[in-house]
Amino acid sequence: MNSTQGKILIVDDELNITNSLRRMFVCEGLDVLIANSAEEALDILSKNEAELILSDYKMPDVNGIQLLTTVKSQYPNVFRAILSGYVETDTITYAISKGIAMAYFKKPWTDYNLAEKIIHIIRTVRQVKNRDLVRIFSRMDKLPGIPEIYLRLERAIQAGESIEKIASIVKQDASMTAKIMQIGNSVFYSGKKYLPLEQAILMIGLNTIKEIVLMYKLSEGMVPSKVNEDDLRAIFRHALILNKAVELCLHDSGKKYNRSVSDTIGILSCIGMIILLSSKPDAFREIYETALRNGITFHDAENLMGIKEDLSLNITCHLLDLYNMPFDILEIIHYRNNLDSVSPENRFIACVLNAVSSVAARVRAGMESEPMPAVEGLSIQTIEKAERLITEAYYAYDNRF
Repeated sequence: MNSTQGKILIVDDELNITNSLRRMFVCEGLDVLIANSAEEALDILSKNEAELILSDYKMPDVNGIQLLTTVKSQYPNVFRAILSGYVETDTITYAISKGIAMAYFKKPWTDYNLAEKIIHIIRTVRQVKNRDLVRIFSRMDKLPGIPEIYLRLERAIQAGESIEKIASIVKQDASMTAKIMQIGNSVFYSGKKYLPLEQAILMIGLNTIKEIVLMYKLSEGMVPSKVNEDDLRAIFRHALILNKAVELCLHDSGKKYNRSVSDTIGILSCIGMIILLSSKPDAFREIYETALRNGITFHDAENLMGIKEDLSLNITCHLLDLYNMPFDILEIIHYRNNLDSVSPENRFIACVLNAVSSVAARVRAGMESEPMPAVEGLSIQTIEKAERLITEAYYAYDNRF
């Protein structure tokens, strides 16, 4: 199967659509399977391996989201994408946030190269699931599951529950409540003391809160007692600073960008560091100290040391894939050191993440900050503002979190 560009299953009840897609995909070197109903699609998957399923949303009897929900349960390794000409924004957003659909494409596809995008997804997912990475995870005692509190928060946020309801979920976990209060009451966010939990959550942002919860709960479940707590705090602090600085740059740019990605990309890009700290604390410490000595990012330190596996980045991407995170997030993080491979619609966010990471690395190392790398679309004022935020976050703000 991997000798071709990929094997995909197209599901659409309109024959003219499936025939058109088949011709286009076959010309690009893809193996194509066709189904005209959800029932037929599931029957095909039971007999054939496919790397990706592309399903129309509007179909009789069973719609595309319902089909992909079943596919997620029965064939979790198949990448799931929706193709639709109908504007069902809330439904599509919900499906992507729940990991039911991992990508969404619009009909008609005449104004963009759909085959190119599909091939890019398959190529990226293949790299994330490569043998070297599988070997890394096979040496770990266990893989971290998604924390239950994260799932409850996700359901509440998607359902549009009140801030009081969301706060009540957080309050069920005393340690998590304390962490969020520390972050919300710090100078980094509000600078006020004894800010109520509800206000702290609003100040930080719902999507950001959700990923903070994911980071903290992963650390509780994975980090053994022998791990230095200072290292763990350093990861959290760095992740929050990255997240805030990226958010600031994107907001001030005035450009259109995916808010659900920008709210979380800084935090999610650091998840692999937590797992590496817990599973290989000595390796983590060596890489971290190399980064500090040279004023470079953690990933650049791995490259400098000749670590071919690029451990933390690959672990991060593997977990994002395991957790069915949106492809946009996976792509930006996976290709952050190879920006030409990032899709045009995500490249700006990836460039900002890299630029912010570069400044943060030098400040974290106590070195004199060099000007932030130029990013097309960011004004000098925005760049200077981001540099000040990063510097103040490392030198002036309290470091309890």
